Amino acid sequence: MRIIHMSDLHLTQDGSTIWGEDTREKFIIAIDMIKKMQDIDAILVSGDISNDGSFSSYIFADRLFSSTNIPTYWSLGNHDNLDLLKNNNLLSYCKLVCEATIYGWQIIILNSIAHDEEQLGKNRSRGVIDIDTMIKIKNKIYTLKKPTIVVLHHPALEIGGWQDLKILKNRDKFREIIESSEYVRIVLAGHIHEFTDRTLNGIRYSTAPGLGFAFSSKLSNYEIQHGAEGFNLITINKNKILINKIALK
Repeated sequence: MRIIHMSDLHLTQDGSTIWGEDTREKFIIAIDMIKKMQDIDAILVSGDISNDGSFSSYIFADRLFSSTNIPTYWSLGNHDNLDLLKNNNLLSYCKLVCEATIYGWQIIILNSIAHDEEQLGKNRSRGVIDIDTMIKIKNKIYTLKKPTIVVLHHPALEIGGWQDLKILKNRDKFREIIESSEYVRIVLAGHIHEFTDRTLNGIRYSTAPGLGFAFSSKLSNYEIQHGAEGFNLITINKNKILINKIALK
C-alpha cells in the first residue's frame, strides 16, 4: 500500500501569495507529481488546506485532488473553516470523514481545532482534542481489530524548538489512549511545516513538510526554509513501514 501524506497547503481565495510564497503554484506542482507516481492508494491531508477559510480555496483544492482519481481524505487545521465545510456541500470529491478503510488498514481522522474564545470565528494555533472526542477515541481503541492510522492536524510529539508552543495541548493524554492499543501503528500530523519521523512505544509519529511553505525548528520563529516544501510517501508492506519525504520539483 502506498499513501501520500500532505499538509499545510495554505491556499487563498484569489491565489495571492503568503510571505511571497505562491502556495497555489506549489499545490499544482505537487498534484502533477502525484499523477506521475504509480500505485498510490490514497491521499491523506492533515489540515490547513486553506489559509483564509474561503469558499473558493476549497473548491479549487477539491477540483485538483479529483484530477488524480485517488481517494482523498481531509483532516482540518487551525486555518480551515470547519463550520463552512460542515454546513455546506462544497466538496464533490474529497471526503471529511471520521473513518475509512484502505486495504485492511483503518484510517481514523480527528479534529484537533481549538476555537479562540477571544476572537469569534477564529481558531487558536495550539490544538486540543475535546473531552467528547477523547472519550470516543478511547472507546474506539478498545474495538480496533485491524492496523490503524490516525490523522490529525496538531502533532502529538514535541520536536524541540519554538514550534512546541503550538502543538497538541493534551498530547500526553492522547498518546496514553492510543498507545493502549496494539493496532495503532501510525499517527500523522502537520501544522509545524516540517518533516519529522519518530517511533515511540511502538507507534510511528510523522509530520509532513509544509506544502505551501516550510519552517524548521532550527531556524528563527516563522523563518521560511526555502526548498524544503513537499509531501510524504508512506509505503506499507506487511509490517514494514517506510516514510519518505518527497521534495517539490
